Amino acid sequence: MGSRQLHFAVFGPCGFEADTLVEISGSGNSGKSLVLQQLVAHCLAPYKFGGRQWSVVLINLSHKISRESLAKSIKMELKAYSVGEEVAEKCPTEEQLAEIAAECVSRVRFLNCFSNDDVSTSLIDARYAIINDPAIQLVAMDTLSEFYWLDELKITKRMSMYRHYRLLQARLEKLCKDAIVCGIYTVESAFLENRFGDNLPEASIKYHVRMQKIQSQILLNGLPLSFSNGVHLDASTK
Repeated sequence: MGSRQLHFAVFGPCGFEADTLVEISGSGNSGKSLVLQQLVAHCLAPYKFGGRQWSVVLINLSHKISRESLAKSIKMELKAYSVGEEVAEKCPTEEQLAEIAAECVSRVRFLNCFSNDDVSTSLIDARYAIINDPAIQLVAMDTLSEFYWLDELKITKRMSMYRHYRLLQARLEKLCKDAIVCGIYTVESAFLENRFGDNLPEASIKYHVRMQKIQSQILLNGLPLSFSNGVHLDASTK
């Protein structure tokens, strides 16, 4: 399965709709970051390679997605599309593929975070980035719940994992609705459990992606997931 096929499987033939929210949840090492990276790769790929040719803001909390790993996903996506369209005789060379992938990655604004304060600042920075670049159509966050355990103030106040998740989710949702862009994020499944009955407004999540890892098999919404475009699960993209 390539990024284009994954995109179709998750979103259907019409793909992302404006100001919608996508949640990719699952336990640790279930492939959440990999799926996010693959979907971003498809959104960045040029139209002629079956992509959407968007610009993207990536709020990078887990640092599992790098420019290098994203470029690799895009390059393999371009190659897989060319072969799938049976235009092998017109396939770009490896050098050309690398150049196209590099151009795609240049349209990603990486906002690297190392604390919850960084996340808050990045959500503000993302808003200004969208104002300054109308080509940005997607804000991606990996992993939304990353710094819960590092925030001593919120732990002291006994903020639940669910409340921590929902407050950040609400901020991302508001950003996407105000800017009329799509949002996608990953979150550990433990944060979805409202154990203490927190009363918070429900977010409007249009697409739910549930990741599982059973033994060595990765499942997406209960169905086996594998990639045929040369991208594999490894320590840097799990």
